[in-house]
Amino acid sequence: MNTSRLVTLALLGGVWCAPTAAQEMPVRQGLVSLEDGRLAYQVVGTGDPIIVVHGGPGLDHSYLRPGLDVLASAHSLVYYDQRGTGRSDFPLDSASINLAKFVSDIDDLRQVMGYERVTVLGHSFGGLIALAYARAHPDHLTALILMDTAEPGERWRTAASRRTKAARTPQDSAELSRLLASPGYAADDAATLSQIYRVSFRSTFLDPSRIDELNLTLAPKTARDGQEVARLLGGDMAHFDWWPDLASLTVPTLVIQGKADPMPLAMARALADSIPNAKLAVLDSGHFPEIEDPAGLVAAVSNFLAQLVR
Repeated sequence: MNTSRLVTLALLGGVWCAPTAAQEMPVRQGLVSLEDGRLAYQVVGTGDPIIVVHGGPGLDHSYLRPGLDVLASAHSLVYYDQRGTGRSDFPLDSASINLAKFVSDIDDLRQVMGYERVTVLGHSFGGLIALAYARAHPDHLTALILMDTAEPGERWRTAASRRTKAARTPQDSAELSRLLASPGYAADDAATLSQIYRVSFRSTFLDPSRIDELNLTLAPKTARDGQEVARLLGGDMAHFDWWPDLASLTVPTLVIQGKADPMPLAMARALADSIPNAKLAVLDSGHFPEIEDPAGLVAAVSNFLAQLVR
């Protein structure tokens, strides 16, 4: 552990929160204090740990809940808010918001939670951070799960852009244009930005009418700072290409892809083929399988982890 970076662990009261109707399992939450800020986390469920790396950049983990909690019946899901979003608190500058710090945050969290080895699940852009962690810390990984991940390069960039535009209705395009030109967007208003994400993500569903099942009510801090996080992290990762390096990964990997995801299925197949010990699971969903195909997601993850040599 980098003791110069990791200072202390502050549990928020050190108690378990009472479950609600939508959240049947207790949730433990806390803050990991680092030398340049504080990382907020929540733990749901019991069992072998899965650290969940949310997408964005510039979102927090809340959009994955309660949908992804379907995995918590057999695992401890460790959610956390990446730097600059949700309840995490860090300076908004290039010294703090960069890929190396995002990767080291996962390992600090692993150590604070007392785990020798973990499974890391990355969704969307979070899949790239999870991949970077696997490259940097393979000895601390049980497995890697890449769920509807962004591409580790730009080979399918044009194809993904075309699929995104083709799936978006004229009505959604018009609403997006209106929202992006509104005073609320210029002011980083949480309600306006939440609606922008809602309209943007609707076309990434196999069944767009299910968009309201996705939790897209942005926290004020995420709305205020998320765009700057995206700008800083995007600048740090501009024009990267990890495809040539994937063959060196030795971590057992599950690539999960919804058949209606904007990213072409060919990219997911190429990703699974490029990682030596990887498998591909195609689900009956779009970009958010935890909502549209939770049973398929549970089966894919459970079967994959059950086959690992302990």
